[in-house]
Order: sequence, then C-alpha cells, then structure tokens
Amino acid sequence: MARLFSKDPSFEGGKYLVLRRDGTVPDWPYIVMGAGDPAVPAALLAYASAADMYGMHTEYVDDIRNLADEFRVWRQEHGEGDPDAPRHRTDDPAVIARMKRGA
Repeated sequence: MARLFSKDPSFEGGKYLVLRRDGTVPDWPYIVMGAGDPAVPAALLAYASAADMYGMHTEYVDDIRNLADEFRVWRQEHGEGDPDAPRHRTDDPAVIARMKRGA
C-alpha cells in the first residue's frame, strides 16, 4: 500500500471507524496512529512541541510526551507493526455502512 486508506478511492470511508464515548463519529478528518508504527513516537513528540507552543495545558503536553515513551516500550515488547502494509482483513459490512453514514 502506498497511500492512506482514506485517500485510496478503492477504500470508501478509510481504514478506521473512530467513535466517541457517546457513540458519535467525528465529522472532521482524523488519523489513527498505533504503537506498532515506528514513526509514531516522533510524530507524538512533534505534536507535543506544537501543543506546548500553542500554550496548551502542561499536563496535556506531558501526557503526549509520555505516550510517545509508552509507544516505544510497547513496540520493544511486541515488535513493529506494518502501517503501510496492504489490506489483510475482511471488512465488516455493518462497520463500513456506519463509516459511510458517519454515525
């Protein structure tokens, strides 16, 4: 796979369905990053630096930095993922339908 699922016209709705705690789906674009991805800790640290620059709460910024460390440890214990691998799971039609309608 050379693209994000959300940018690949053969994957309607993207790779993940993100649900809030109340069961609603955000109406803005999003990306899910997992601990198995070796690039994510650097992305989280860059985000934390930007959040700090924007004056976001110190505890929030620290939590993001700590999450980068947690992701590194997880990857050391479980191995690296393959975020750019081709599709390898069977879609659940009910999930895909929910992704399409955004709720």
